[in-house]
This record gives sequence, structure tokens and C-alpha cells, in this order.
Amino acid sequence: MNRSFSLTIDGTPLSAITIASQEAQLPSYLVSGEKQPGYLWDGEHLTRWYWKSLSLFEGTRVLTFEALSITPLSQLSTTLRDEALTLVRRLAEALLRCDAAFLDLSSGIIPLWRLWVTDEGEILIMSQDIGDLFSSVSSDEERYLNIACWVHHTVHAPFSLIDQMTSLLYYSAVGTPPFADRNSREDGFRHLPLSMIETGLDERTVSFIDETLSMSLAKMREASGNKLPHKALSAFLEQSEELVWNLEAVAQVMSEEARLASPKAAEFAQRQATRANAKIFWRKFGWIIITVALSLALVTSFVVGRVKESLAPPYTATFDQEEIIKAYYAAQNELDIQKMDAALARKVKNPSTMEVTNLFVTRQTRQAYESINVQVDPVQWIEEGMPPILEGAFIYGVSDVAIERLDEHSFIVHSTYWAPYNYEGETEEGPMAVYAYDMVQRFSIEMGKKGWYEITQISAPEIANMRRIEVATYTRTTLL
Repeated sequence: MNRSFSLTIDGTPLSAITIASQEAQLPSYLVSGEKQPGYLWDGEHLTRWYWKSLSLFEGTRVLTFEALSITPLSQLSTTLRDEALTLVRRLAEALLRCDAAFLDLSSGIIPLWRLWVTDEGEILIMSQDIGDLFSSVSSDEERYLNIACWVHHTVHAPFSLIDQMTSLLYYSAVGTPPFADRNSREDGFRHLPLSMIETGLDERTVSFIDETLSMSLAKMREASGNKLPHKALSAFLEQSEELVWNLEAVAQVMSEEARLASPKAAEFAQRQATRANAKIFWRKFGWIIITVALSLALVTSFVVGRVKESLAPPYTATFDQEEIIKAYYAAQNELDIQKMDAALARKVKNPSTMEVTNLFVTRQTRQAYESINVQVDPVQWIEEGMPPILEGAFIYGVSDVAIERLDEHSFIVHSTYWAPYNYEGETEEGPMAVYAYDMVQRFSIEMGKKGWYEITQISAPEIANMRRIEVATYTRTTLL
């Protein structure tokens, strides 16, 4: 954190901000030429503010200016916490009155190291060249905490400063920006709801912060329209005018343990970590899985014909017609394409080949990387009383198979089809769920030339009546 302090140079009392050690090399273009002004806002007037010089003081490079006691706005979560709402609203008022060229909102937000508060409660916004100076000598972590962690990539562009002002309030309450955590950013910029954290903040203010940070794009557009981001802050000022801020200043920010102390917060963080890790996994290894799946599909299409010819007789050779149907669904539950296709007559296509192949590749890849079997057979799961399943696993297959004979060769099969995804719409957010459907499929089974029954026709599955069933889960650490 850049530190502000008082000093005297040639008998003149000044104030200074630490920049870097004496050995640091400052970009020449940042320290030469005409000085750009910053602005001070006292609640009524916006006045220009200039720094004086870059100097050396006790082995440290400092930025000097006329005596003015200031505190970085980053202390909103500690020493300035009791005044957070007032200061953030005052900052919004100041930004509303600045011009776009001065603000330089190329990243959508204004970096935190440009923002300071005087002892009198005035807002000081430093110029962009000073912000660039801080950035040039800062570590990657400091740049992240002052710039990147405030950038909300899924936000409507004119809404970006409203989002940042609200993020500052969240930061003031809990000590960390809402989207600073990697898991939050990987999980579609979902923040840990403030309502789940035990802060003691006024409920109406909590609701405002949570609703604003999770606002849909449509509502963002409604709130900010096509205004410039700093002009859209008028909406933030209007909506936050009646809020209550009842938190006290603290010496240290809230710890992660305190943030996750409530069961709801801990559960949210755990589920978010699971989703984030899955997204990272697919980003890293998705191309491998797709390549393997495509390769396997090609190999399967080539090999299946050879397997049919070489497997004489198939394992279903002694089965009657109904036993062949039951064997087909048992093989589907095992994700075993070869066994599913064993009784198919020549040129008859299995309508579930692609789905079963993709899930087989997913299961085998996860098993290779994580040493766990992530597929659960629904028949076995139901027989065991539908117990909790491993977090990240999926239930897939067919149960409750009921076969109806139509004539000598034709059958209609009613069953329950279990899948980890919703065929009728978008998958809903919430606890782990499996989707159950009523499924109907038709088979024609005739005696083949070689003396055993073969499936001569099989229809595509017809599914209806989707039911969403929440499934309890356990983590791998539970077993250790």
C-alpha cells in the first residue's frame, strides 16, 4: 500500500506519498512534461489539484504536494469502514462531475490507487499519469488488487462504475472485493452473497448490494442505458440515498474463516469451488476429451462391424427376445457400446451411440486424472435407497424397464430414463440434481440366419414428463 506522510523540504511543510525504493527505474515519459491535474471534491466544489515533484526521502522515491493529510481509499475496509457509504457516495458525486478523458476508463473502472480521502472527508482523484506511475513500480499482486479484481467482465459497459461503487461497499463490509476470488471469476462472476456473511450490516443495504452485484444484463441496461459510465452514476446515487450504514471502523479486515462461518456461506463457497475447478478442468483438458471422443467415435464405427463379424456367436445368442431388450439397457447403464450393439442386425444403428460414447469418454478421462468413477448406475442407486453420491459424479442410465409385446416380432418398452442434464430447458442453479424422464422405445427382434435373435429395428428414445430430483452429495475428503 502507498503510504502518505508529512515532511519538510527547504523549510516548506509538504505531504508525500511513497512511490518506490531509490533503486527503482521510473519511466521517463511519466516524470517529464506537463503535469496533469487531479481533482478534489468537497461535496460542493470540484477543484484542481497538482503534485509538486518526485523526490528522494530517506532512500525512497516520493511524490510531494502541498500539505494535505490523505488516506488511500483502499482503507475503506478498515480505518474508513464506518464512513464507507458516505465516502463511496461522495466518490460517485465526484466522478459524475469529471470528464471522460480525465477518468480514462479503458478498463471500465478507475484504479484504486488514484483514489484518496482527506481528513476532512474530501475525495481526491489523482490523474491517470500518477496511476500509471504507481502501476509501473508495483508487483503483479498490487496491480491485481488495485485494478483487475474490480473489473467485472460480464457487466454492461455503461454500468461498470455503478458495479464498482457497489463493489466498494461490499469490500468495506467484508474486507475483500466481491470478484477478487478466482472461483468467483471462474463461476461467471458470482459473488458470495453478503446476506450469507455475518456482518451486522443493515438488511436493506445488504439487499441493495447483493441485487446490484448480481443484476441481469437487461436490468443493467435499464439502470444505465447507453450513458457514459460516470454519467450513469446518477442512478447509483438515487438508489443508495436512503441506505443505512451501521458498521464500525476496524483495525483488520474480516478473515476468510469469519466470512465463511455460516453454513450457507461455507456451502456456497464449496459448490462454487467445484464449479470453478470443473470449468478450469474443461478449459485445460476439454480439447483432449473432444479429440479422444472423436477418435473413439471413428474407431468405434470402424471396429463395431469387425466385432460383429468376429463375435460368433454374440453373448446374446442364447437370449430370448425380452432378455435381449433387458441386456441392451443393462449395457447402456454400463456405458458399454459393444455390448449394446452385440444383438444388432447388420446395418441397424444404435440411436444412443454418440451420447453413451461421450459419457464413457468423460468417465474414463475423469477416472484417469482423478482416480474416481463418476458415473452412477440408477438401478443400483435406487436399490440402495438413493444414497448421497460423490460430488461431481453423475447418474445416467435406464431403470424400471417394462416390456410390452405388440406382435411376434415387435415390442414397445416403457422405462425411466436418468440423465445429468435437462433436455427441456437450461439446467437450473441450485443443489446437485438429476433429471428423470418417462421414456418409450420400440424394438423389432427377429430370428437371424445364424440361428439367434437379432434386433432388426430400434427407434430413437421418446422422452417426456421431466422430473428434477435433488441428490445429496458428499466430498472425497468426507471419506478420508
